[in-house]
Amino acid sequence: MHSIAINIKDDQLAKQVIWWLEHLKEDGVEIVSIEDLEDLKALQATRQEPCSAFE
Repeated sequence: MHSIAINIKDDQLAKQVIWWLEHLKEDGVEIVSIEDLEDLKALQATRQEPCSAFE
């Protein structure tokens, strides 16, 4: 899998790029914001830690 970060300053252009990428979802393109990606990495790192039951 390849990850690519794209920084676009113009909001209108960013909307057009996202619209275009949405059409590639069926081909396996996944769109994830950098913020969401960092959160997912942090969650994945905690999976190796022992967990406590909340009772």
